[in-house]
Formats: sequence, C-alpha cells, structure tokens
Amino acid sequence: MVALGQDTLNDRLRSSASRPGVRDTLLNGTLQVPSGDRSIPLDWALGEPPVLSLHEPTDDEWRAAIGPRGVPPARVPGAFTVLLPRLTVSGPGVKRATRRVKLLCTLAARSGTLDFTPLGAELDLRHVPDPSDRAVYRHIVVPRALRAALVLLGRTALPRIDVAGLSFGDFALTAGAGMVVGAANTADRPPAPAPDPAALFPRAPAFEVLLSRAALERAARAAVAGLAGRSDSARGSSSFGIGRAQYEGRVQVNAATARVAGDPLELDVDISLSVHAEAGIDLFRDIGEALNHAAEGIGRALASY
Repeated sequence: MVALGQDTLNDRLRSSASRPGVRDTLLNGTLQVPSGDRSIPLDWALGEPPVLSLHEPTDDEWRAAIGPRGVPPARVPGAFTVLLPRLTVSGPGVKRATRRVKLLCTLAARSGTLDFTPLGAELDLRHVPDPSDRAVYRHIVVPRALRAALVLLGRTALPRIDVAGLSFGDFALTAGAGMVVGAANTADRPPAPAPDPAALFPRAPAFEVLLSRAALERAARAAVAGLAGRSDSARGSSSFGIGRAQYEGRVQVNAATARVAGDPLELDVDISLSVHAEAGIDLFRDIGEALNHAAEGIGRALASY
C-alpha cells in the first residue's frame, strides 16, 4: 500500500513548474475542441501551477460545477478538486480571458492504466457582465473543453511494480481525506479492493509505504535466498624466526532463512554454515635451510685447497 499526501503532491507540482524544461509542457497547451463536424483549437495557459485538494467536494461545489452537458454533474464517490488559479484561454470565437477555474475530477486505476476523468468545472464568471458571454462559457466553452480534456488526459499506462523480489498486480486507487492511496496485492493473489484513506490513515502522510506481514516475509526470504551456496576461502603462510605457519580456511553457506518476529520491522535470519580450517607449523624448515647453506659453504672452502 502506498499513500501520498496532497501537500507532497502540490510541492512536486510547484517544483516541476519552476523547471524551464517542464514548465512549457505542464502549464501551456492547445485543446482540439469539438464543434459540429470539426474541431477548433483552444489555446490555454496556466499562470500558476494547479493546486490539488484531495477531499470530497462540498455541496456548493457540486451545485456550482458545469458538467459536459452544461448542467451540474452527477455526484460520485472518490471525487476531488483541482484549482487552476489563473487559466487563460483563447481561440476562434473565444475572447482571450484569464479566469479562476476549479475542476471536479476522479482518479482510478484499471487494467494497468490510470484513468483521469474531469466531471465538471466551477468557473468564476463574476467579471463577465454580458449574459451572452456567460452563456458561451457555460454551455459551449466549458463542456467542450471538458470533453477534449477527457481525451487528452483520460488514460496513462501504469508500470508494473517489482520490488524486493515481489511482483505486484494492478493498483486500486482512492483519493480522499487529503491523500491518494493505492493498494495492490502480489501478482499471484486476487486484485486488492479499493482502499479507504480515512480508515487507514487518521492523518494524511507526506509519503508512506506499507507492506503486509506476509509480503514482508516473502521479501525477506527472497533477499536471503541468494546466500545459499556462497562460499569464501583464504590461505597463506607466515614466518616467525625459527619456524613457518601455514593456514587454510573455507566457509560455505548451506542454507539461509528469514522470518518476521514480533514487530514487523524485526527479522530473524537463520544461516547454516560449513566451516573447514587447517593450520600447520614447520619449526625446522628455516634451520634446515641454514644448515644446507653452511654445508655448501664448507664444501666450497675445502675444494679450494
């Protein structure tokens, strides 16, 4: 299970928006908005990065939102809001203007994809005095922009997660209580149900990863399994004046197991070893060599006479 708080997400959005290479992609673009049997380009730009509020929208926000049909969208669980503090739009038949927009959205993961669905938009039209202009925004611009945004943002492929020797299946995502929480079982088990953020985390964490006891034990066993069969050896000799010592040693791991004990962060690791060691001392090797050298010297001296 993975939990990410909205403050962390908003910090990442602000950080990304400050990078020149990312800013243009994140804060500017063009939507192809359907209009009859053709589409028209609607240019958009964000003066500030989006701000996520991963809480259930209020009753007032649901009533004020404009849906794809020009009326408030149907209320659904798991919705949240995305505030666009300064959204500038322009295009054919649309006078360039900057507005504060709040999107109502849902987020879900299905069959390896991340589905982002804009349900509606709350648009600040207090500074649009002309009723005709307000009607254009409410019944044409916003609904068509929502449909175009659904095509643009609708689906993103999610990577498979393999970590610590474990392969996980599809994630079930839920946004709420100021965080987004993803739950996944290992690939050999049925898919995880949608998590309840408020029940799992009384306070929204910055970032947190939880593993079940069974998953932690499997990860621990996988981590130590590679130790079995490994071996190491050392050998050498050393002189100590009147003698020489030789040594040789070998260590081999026959088996290694791990299990969770008590606190899930405490592991018991059992390792079975085979140890072989040999050592020997030759006290007379250097003395014998010295006598041989002396005899050779005496022989050479006698031969000279």
